[in-house]
Amino acid sequence: MSIDPFPSQGAFARELDVSFPLLSDWPLYQTAKSYDVWRENLHLAARVTYVIDKEGIIRGVIENESDMEIHSREALGIAREIAGSSG
Repeated sequence: MSIDPFPSQGAFARELDVSFPLLSDWPLYQTAKSYDVWRENLHLAARVTYVIDKEGIIRGVIENESDMEIHSREALGIAREIAGSSG
């Protein structure tokens, strides 16, 4: 989920040719506020990735403002662990 407006996300999705919907928290940022990552003073969200399982349990949290690749790398590792433990 992103706080970017819908048009920005649409352009991003087209650029990456993604085959799934991208979710936007714009314009109210309710999800960012609910997960306590909204920074009102900066009017933006902290860069945090949550891995949530099918039961809605948060199985992993990745927080890193400078290394964007660590989010996908660690989230994929957690997802693989979840998949391996469920079978």
